[in-house]
Amino acid sequence: MSTGVTAANVSENGHALTSGTRGRDETLRAFLEAYWLRPENALWMTLRSMALGKCELQRPAVDFGCGDGVFTFLHCGGAFDPSFDVFCATKPLTKSSLFGDAEPRSDMFDHMSDEYRPEIVARPAIGLDAGVDIKPTMLAKARCLDFYDRLVAHDNNHPLPFDDDSFETVYCNTAYWVSEIDRFLRELGRITRPGGTIVLHVKLDSMQRYTLEAFRDVLGDRCLRQLGGGRMACWPTVADRSTWEERFATAQLSVCDATPFVTRTHAQIWDIGLRPFAPMLVTMANALTPSTRATVKRDWVDLCFDLLRPLCDPHVDLFDAASEPAEIQYVLTPR
Repeated sequence: MSTGVTAANVSENGHALTSGTRGRDETLRAFLEAYWLRPENALWMTLRSMALGKCELQRPAVDFGCGDGVFTFLHCGGAFDPSFDVFCATKPLTKSSLFGDAEPRSDMFDHMSDEYRPEIVARPAIGLDAGVDIKPTMLAKARCLDFYDRLVAHDNNHPLPFDDDSFETVYCNTAYWVSEIDRFLRELGRITRPGGTIVLHVKLDSMQRYTLEAFRDVLGDRCLRQLGGGRMACWPTVADRSTWEERFATAQLSVCDATPFVTRTHAQIWDIGLRPFAPMLVTMANALTPSTRATVKRDWVDLCFDLLRPLCDPHVDLFDAASEPAEIQYVLTPR
C-alpha cells in the first residue's frame, strides 16, 4: 500500500485511483460546499478524505455503503458547481419524525426527486467499478454522478453478491452499521484478490463517551433524543480497538496499517453540531430564491471555513493527548 500519493492515474484496469492533488484547504472547502448546512459532517469527511488520500485505490475497486456517492466522488477529485449540495432535494420531515420518541429517526436524504441534478464541473480522472448500498434512493442519486460502473442494492448482513477474488481494493466506511459483522468481514476477504487491500473506516466505542450521554441526569431523555437523532441505534457493532482487531484476525485479515484520524475534539464537535436544526435549516434554505440562497451559502461556507480550518488536522485535540481516537482507518489484506 503506497502512501503520499499525489495524483490520480488515468489508465487501464489495475491502476491507482487517488484523491488527486487537492490540499487540505481545497478539500475542506469542497466538502463544505456540498454539506454546508451540516458543517460538522464536512469536517469529518475532510478528515476521512485526508486519511484515505494516503491509500492507492487500485482497480477494480468497490465502495460499500456508497450512499449517494458524493463523498467518494469528491475525494477522488470531482467537483460540483456551488449551486449544488446534498440538501437540494430532501424529504420534508414532520414534527413527529423530528421530535418523536421513535428511533432511528426518518432520514431526510432517503428521497429522490426530479430536482436532484448535480451540476458537475470536474470529473475524477477515473471512476470506481462498483458501489453498494442498501437504499435504492441513494443509489438513484449516485447514478446521477456517472461515477460507478455498476450500482448494487444490497444488505451487507447477507452474503455479498460478488465472485471470489473480484476486487483489488475494497473500501467501506460503514462497517460498524452491519449487525452480522463477522460474516461481513469474512465476505470482504473472500471478494478481495490475493495481495489486494481492504480499507475500512471504523468508529470506536469511545464515540459513546464523547457525547452528552454522560449528562443524562441533567439533560433528560427527551433532550438527548433530540440531540442524538437516533444515530447510536444505527451502530450495532462499534467496539474498542482491540475488539476490531480480534474481529479482523478471526476473519483471516491481516492489519497492514492503522491510522487514527478523528480525535475526541472532532467527535465532540460532531456530537451536536447543527444536527437538531438541520431539517428546519434545509426547509428555509430551499425556500429562498436561487440568488439569495447562493449568497447566503457563499457567506456561510466562508465563515465555516474560517472556523473549522484550525481544527482540520487529524492530530488536533484540545483534550488530554491520551484520549482514545474516535475513528481509525484500517488497511487490511486477506491472509
